[in-house]
Amino acid sequence: MVRFCHAPGISRSGVHYGVRGRTPGEGMALADTPQRVFQRGTWPGPISLRRGWARAEARPWNDAVDDATLRLVRGGTGFIDACVQRLTHLGAPSVYSSPLAPSARKPWESAGFVEFLELALMRLALEPPVPAPCHLVVRDDDYDVDQMLSIDRAAFDPFWRFDRTALVESTQATSKSSVFVIRDGDLGITGYAVVGYGHAISYLQRVAVDPKWQGEGMGRSLVRAAARSARRHGSKALLLNTQRDNEPALGLYEAEGYVQLPESLAVLKAG
Repeated sequence: MVRFCHAPGISRSGVHYGVRGRTPGEGMALADTPQRVFQRGTWPGPISLRRGWARAEARPWNDAVDDATLRLVRGGTGFIDACVQRLTHLGAPSVYSSPLAPSARKPWESAGFVEFLELALMRLALEPPVPAPCHLVVRDDDYDVDQMLSIDRAAFDPFWRFDRTALVESTQATSKSSVFVIRDGDLGITGYAVVGYGHAISYLQRVAVDPKWQGEGMGRSLVRAAARSARRHGSKALLLNTQRDNEPALGLYEAEGYVQLPESLAVLKAG
């Protein structure tokens, strides 16, 4: 099983959650919250939070987990704490940070967040040629989101699976991205990968293979297709992150030439 956390911006619509308390309309602040935070959007669903100069984005973790994920755009400890209070008021039992480098964790920890899980950050140098995939992998510009979500639900446990919002975010985390698929004749797809392109660095955002086809090397073929595409776009390296305890994925990446970087990422949790 190949698992990724995206950084992203991570990603996760059409989500239904039990919401405690009232939900304000766009641009309103709750009068009964200890610290005023203005909200754009409606929970449950992606929302923007702001207070003066400070700004953050939040959404439900996915359609199987009621917790929230919070991405700080700008702001400090006080604003992070106010966002947690808002999300708790809206019904989120807990709040997760986006994946953070050690240098970015201090304001979160000061707001009461603790480390929830550690992620390995891995890098593939793209100067050497990348081996060809062993399967026919094609870029799909008209990708079927429902098929991709069906594979994701089958391949990942509830906490790590994508919902529609997460999948869309994974394709929009960079200004340009591609979806690669392996097709099963006319029956649909057996696996997919999302790669986001940067200038010098590109990002492998997601790889998922239908469990019925795992063990056939399709994950390896998708990883290679993503790397070859990033190389054609002029990137010098491809980055990804995955759980440190995901030994099958770590073994695959290391066999493909990925190197674990000394600095890991961590998802922090409050609540």
